[in-house]
Amino acid sequence: MTAALDATLLALADPTRRRIFEVLLAGATRVAEIADAVGVKGDDLSGHLATMEAAGLIVRQGERGEIITADPAPLQIAAEWINTNRELWTMRSQMQSVSLEPGPDEAQ
Repeated sequence: MTAALDATLLALADPTRRRIFEVLLAGATRVAEIADAVGVKGDDLSGHLATMEAAGLIVRQGERGEIITADPAPLQIAAEWINTNRELWTMRSQMQSVSLEPGPDEAQ
């Protein structure tokens, strides 16, 4: 799970890749249309798509892989990690604020 989470968070860390993913959520799209939508072409776009493919966020289709579809399944792993840690952070924060409040014997 750690490797999948790392790959997903790495892929989503870049604003261009997040924009590509948003474009793809509308439906299967050709590479050229993605390039026009996000303003990135050539090797830069190929690098972004490779990172997203390694994370499982996209699936290539067609004879040359020119049609790309979003796969939101890896987002579930990231969401579970975020939600679990948010709950732990909230509990820890509440515990710290309680331990910082003066007790009845400490009030001045």
